[in-house]
Amino acid sequence: MRVNIPNLDGNSRVYAVFGDPIHQVQTPRLINPIFAAAGVNIYAVPFQISAEHFAAAWDIFSAIPNLSGISTTIPHKVAAAKKCSTLTPTAKAVGAVNCVQRAEDGQMNGALFDGIGFVDGLGEAKSRLRGARVLIVGAGGAGRTIAFALAEEGVAKIDLMDLSAESIAFTVAMVNTFRGEECAAAVDGSAGWDYDIVVNASPIGVKGDSIFPMPSAAIRSEMLIADIASLSEDTTLLRAAKAAGATVSDGNDMLLAQIRLMAGFAAGLPAGTTL
Repeated sequence: MRVNIPNLDGNSRVYAVFGDPIHQVQTPRLINPIFAAAGVNIYAVPFQISAEHFAAAWDIFSAIPNLSGISTTIPHKVAAAKKCSTLTPTAKAVGAVNCVQRAEDGQMNGALFDGIGFVDGLGEAKSRLRGARVLIVGAGGAGRTIAFALAEEGVAKIDLMDLSAESIAFTVAMVNTFRGEECAAAVDGSAGWDYDIVVNASPIGVKGDSIFPMPSAAIRSEMLIADIASLSEDTTLLRAAKAAGATVSDGNDMLLAQIRLMAGFAAGLPAGTTL
């Protein structure tokens, strides 16, 4: 039986989605219909790329003329920023990218839309941000992006946890420099879990057997619990949050809020332009 694949021919371009793990990624499912509706001959394809093989994969893919760009998810956002030819102001400040545009001359231009995606994806819960006490677990590309966005929104404090002391130090310095005050700090949980908002910006819940550091019993109904690792199904953290009656947000909320910006950039439009 012959099957015709819409939006795929010899002139098609590929938008590669790099991640590890990759099974939960929703970008191709969401962005391909946008490309098709706009009459843009681009299709997104997921690729399982480990951190060990990221540099080699980047060099190969960036040399392919019909590559439109690369979408980077956990754990590649920081590594990708270091490989880009240019960065948008936000991507440069944060040191991470989640969307890379390949120009006709092969130049790789990086942009970062996670921050606006996270904030806008909260919907009505966005009103809770100003003055909030926030815990972010994960200070890699996604975590530092969210920290920057929350600092812009006027949260009162941002506590950070990560296995990488370097990532913590970068994020703390970035936020405090931006705010001009001691807003962000590294914590270890010994002072308790008195937060208004808790964000999982790490792979906990979708990769490995690590357990989220905040115990489920510490979740209160008045909290906002966001887990950007949750895309195809609820993580243990989100299940516990729902059981406690807390307000929740997952990775799909963040992705849906930024997907048209990603599509526009992948299609060659200026950063911040929707397709």
